[in-house]
Amino acid sequence: MNAYQEVQSSGIHWPGCPPAALYEPFQAAPRWPDPRQRNAIFEGLEKQMPEFAAQHEAALNDVRKHYVLSADAPVRDFLAEHRAIPQILLEAAPHLKMYFGCNAVFNLRAPIDEAGSRTLYAAVMWPGELRDVREALAKFDDNWWMARARQAAGYLTFTYELV
Repeated sequence: MNAYQEVQSSGIHWPGCPPAALYEPFQAAPRWPDPRQRNAIFEGLEKQMPEFAAQHEAALNDVRKHYVLSADAPVRDFLAEHRAIPQILLEAAPHLKMYFGCNAVFNLRAPIDEAGSRTLYAAVMWPGELRDVREALAKFDDNWWMARARQAAGYLTFTYELV
């Protein structure tokens, strides 16, 4: 007995489709937009870039009013690469002052870890007791930061340093 049948099919018959429609032997090359259209898109971006740079510089000047930025470039480079972080820092400033006191000094650092990635640390310089700073940081975290931490995408950490 021969189990092989000369005509084999999947059992699915596509009514109305000729076999040639199921497979095309070649694919047409994609059409690229006219170069003049591409230039118009970039022309709008070129006009907006100076405005974005001015807005970012204004945000950095506001950040400097509330935080101490180190003189070296890592913090400035980090804030230039992560454009949402300055706005988060500005929103956090009044809440930090409320929980840590108006005389608290907040320092920004952006070290590189072993994996080569960079995180911005906003550290309060704390002259008091460890218990007090932990309590203030816990209140800040619970009442303000945890609801907004997702906006920073893990690139911003609020912490403390005992002095």
